[in-house]
Amino acid sequence: MAKIDLARRAKIGRDRRERTRAQIVKAGATLLAEGAALTLDAVAEAAGLAKGTFYYHFGNIEELIAAVNVQLERSFDEVLTPPPHAGLRNPVARLSFAFAQSLEKAVSDTAWARLVVQTLQKPNKFGRGVRKKLTADIAEAIRQGHMAVLDPELATDIFVGIWLQVTRGTFERAPTPDLTCKALEAALRALGSAPPEGLSAST
Repeated sequence: MAKIDLARRAKIGRDRRERTRAQIVKAGATLLAEGAALTLDAVAEAAGLAKGTFYYHFGNIEELIAAVNVQLERSFDEVLTPPPHAGLRNPVARLSFAFAQSLEKAVSDTAWARLVVQTLQKPNKFGRGVRKKLTADIAEAIRQGHMAVLDPELATDIFVGIWLQVTRGTFERAPTPDLTCKALEAALRALGSAPPEGLSAST
């Protein structure tokens, strides 16, 4: 009689569950990006799974939304985190990097961009986290005299608003090669600032 490898069987089961969960999260992310109603029926259909399978992984739709937001936050952090060698000590340099990198990502990954746009328009942990980081850099830039707009919250509204509007524009028309540079310059100019010398959109 063949010996049963219990450890291998357990790993296969875990891998299968992880793939199924990822499939459900992806379906939820797609529906949210499209602005569609996130219902159990819609998620099950989009994922190609039975409703009962959904409940094996999530207790309700709110838990799924939380999982999508966690995944989105991780991807956003990856985009916004500068490489160790960048040495971006200037807050305007960090803001410029964040704006340029996230817009480049949005241009190259429309599904991701649509999800970010939909998520930032609603009050949630992801949106608050993004605002908190941007507002901290903007407040520091104001203290250092790098900006004419002296209200950090208002400046954040302007900065995020321009990013959102430019990103929405890429859904309707092909972006020009210099879109990121022009959009960044416009966003900083609206705040009474300018890109630090030597900083490019691809930095």
